[in-house]
Amino acid sequence: MNKKKSMTTGNALNGKPYAGNPHVRFDEGAGAPRHSGRSALLYKMADDSKQGEGKTAGRLMSLDALRGADMLFIMGFSGAVVALCQLLGFGKDCWLATQMSHVAWHGLRHHDTIFPLFIFLAGAAWPFSLASQQAHGRTTAQIVRKILLRVFMLWFLGLAARATFWAFDVKGLRYDTVLAHVGVCWGVAALLSVFVRGAWTRLTVAVALLVVHFLALKLFVAPDAASILASTNPAIAKHVASYATYGTDGFSFAGNIAGWIDRTVMPGRLTEIVFDADGLLAKLTGVAIAVFGTLAGALLRRQEVSGGRKTACLVGAGFAALTASLAWSPWCPVNKKLWTATFALAVSAYSFTALALFYWIIDVKRWRRWTFFFRVIGMNSIAIYMLMKFVGFGAISKYFFSGVASLGNNHWAAMVYCLGQVVLEWLVLLFLYKKGTFLKV
Repeated sequence: MNKKKSMTTGNALNGKPYAGNPHVRFDEGAGAPRHSGRSALLYKMADDSKQGEGKTAGRLMSLDALRGADMLFIMGFSGAVVALCQLLGFGKDCWLATQMSHVAWHGLRHHDTIFPLFIFLAGAAWPFSLASQQAHGRTTAQIVRKILLRVFMLWFLGLAARATFWAFDVKGLRYDTVLAHVGVCWGVAALLSVFVRGAWTRLTVAVALLVVHFLALKLFVAPDAASILASTNPAIAKHVASYATYGTDGFSFAGNIAGWIDRTVMPGRLTEIVFDADGLLAKLTGVAIAVFGTLAGALLRRQEVSGGRKTACLVGAGFAALTASLAWSPWCPVNKKLWTATFALAVSAYSFTALALFYWIIDVKRWRRWTFFFRVIGMNSIAIYMLMKFVGFGAISKYFFSGVASLGNNHWAAMVYCLGQVVLEWLVLLFLYKKGTFLKV
């Protein structure tokens, strides 16, 4: 660990990132003193909480806040919402409660947007990081090496978060994890932005990836679909029965070609037994989402464009993505587990719009005091994701909040325990924030 170094933020510009301190770099929302040749995951950074509520070194506060709001739902808040709905008598099947879980197959709920929004924001942060690295004189080879290293580290952390990894269970280990999916999708989009500078060209590539993914599912059916439907394996039979109403075409559980590719090529465990929800074919649409994010980030870096116009452009992009998704959906159903093209467009529409809202409120109108809670989460998102895999925050919550939980019925207790879990996790992140310690890759 290095001693903290102070960071200057300069004068704030309405809706525009700071020109930046030459000794500070941007990395996925958290600025840090630059240490040449350093490859450690954990490092110190200066605490920007006293820097005039400003943006540090080209970092947009809205990115940190939105990332934190996104992560909040997997920290226990979604469970608290469901418990609250039950406590108020609306039941777990009311509209709000169902938004806190994934849709069974076709369709879209809020919970389905959490993961792709994170990928989108990773892409949005990259143009700032790329500009900072180039300003510090890093060569293209050095930048590419760093991208590839980050992809590898995310893949490794995804493996390390699995108990089967530590048990040396090669067959039971899931190799294509959530973090691996983030890493690959972000990495390809980042490389594309390094070698392809034209925004319209990158947009064309993203659209082409969506079309290729659609055609693969539309034109090809898994060769072994019949054997899956006739399988006597209880786990497979249960899945087949659950998804029977969605047919047997290329967008079905048994017939999708993405599953055939996964079970043919990928080793280890697959999330849906016969295919992986974040599998190889899903990387195409995942990359498209990340590319959309890089385009949004490139727009936000343009200091000659006013904050209001940037916001309008983001809203317009969201509207265009939503329109395309709705128009395409009769032929290409919205499906999170298959990461269909219409799903990618729908969640990108949500991501563009959410970023526009946060950017306008936080970086244009400069209403920022409320963001601290979310920024503490967003600036250490990888850390809390990993900590949740190793620390039993749920059990700790029951230990400390059992008294409060006993004051009401079971739904009250469930809500208290979920909120207690969020509080405990946030306090850990606050401690790391105050110490200036962030988990980086």
